[in-house]
Amino acid sequence: MAVYTEVPDDELAAFVARYDIGDLLAVKGIAEGVSNSNFLLHTTRAFYILTLYEERTEEADLPFFISLMEHLATRGLTCPQPVRMRDGVTVSRLAGRPAAIVTFLDGLSVRRPNAVHCAEVGRGLALLHRAGADFPLERANNLSVPAWRPLADQAGSAADTIS
Repeated sequence: MAVYTEVPDDELAAFVARYDIGDLLAVKGIAEGVSNSNFLLHTTRAFYILTLYEERTEEADLPFFISLMEHLATRGLTCPQPVRMRDGVTVSRLAGRPAAIVTFLDGLSVRRPNAVHCAEVGRGLALLHRAGADFPLERANNLSVPAWRPLADQAGSAADTIS
């Protein structure tokens, strides 16, 4: 399961109360994902996604990603939108972690992708690149080619056992 940080009920209630999203009805950890803790929030107004950013996510990078989501949506892409707290803040702290709430998008994970799905991914990627072409912020990709050698060195002799 991709919930690495548990959130005490009282902390969650206080966190959600800082938003204008209605009263919390239910919360459920989301199993999909690999590096952050994600929860489906059901409120009296709608469904939302709460993300607690874990160690692999640099807190300093979050304004880039939040701004990118907002930018892409203004260019017509369907993507989650950050929900601002009553004071206008999009990223705060919960259970000792940086945290944000975004809008929920209906849909299902594709369990058996086929050529049609792959074509749609390509089409979506092209739209994403076009919509992001005038995005003003920049961020180094810490998983690109320059990062491969340190990752390989970190894996050491175990690298041959990873499939």
